[in-house]
Amino acid sequence: MTDPNQEQARQILDTLASIPFEQCQPISRNFTNIPPRSGLYAIRHRTEGLLYIGKTKSLRGRFSKWSQSLPMGMARSIQ
Repeated sequence: MTDPNQEQARQILDTLASIPFEQCQPISRNFTNIPPRSGLYAIRHRTEGLLYIGKTKSLRGRFSKWSQSLPMGMARSIQ
């Protein structure tokens, strides 16, 4: 028997992984288009696919901390 939480997590992961890179929101150094609310996020690389899924209390705050480490155009977020 499968755990319902594991099944739901697998469905979410499959959905996130199937979203084309071009439909994801570009990450830029201007974070005004990212809401400051809490939420789940996923990072995708143009050619490598899904890199990371996480949760945070402030989406904008999380991305602004990463602005120094991600090369421009390398990844996009899924909100």
